[in-house]
Amino acid sequence: MVKRDMINGGQRILRRLPMIRKAIISHPEPLMWYDKKRIKLKLLTLKYVNRSAQCRDENGVVNESDPFVQRILSSIDEIEGDVPQRKNWEESNFMF
Repeated sequence: MVKRDMINGGQRILRRLPMIRKAIISHPEPLMWYDKKRIKLKLLTLKYVNRSAQCRDENGVVNESDPFVQRILSSIDEIEGDVPQRKNWEESNFMF
């Protein structure tokens, strides 16, 4: 039950936990960076859904040669590469 509440409550639940709250207050930059990337990824996904609906042919296949679709997909790929890279970098810096 507690895990489900934490997942459903998101950041509000995390702020209630004293050790996590102290870590966020003392080092807010990583959390803010991840939040920005998450929001940007959601917006790009929404743009892709809207644009792919416009670029479908009569068979329902998305024309991925459309420049807007290509740019959206490359931005999504870039974010999906940045997040694990930053996570690995932060973990390696934490160890030393």
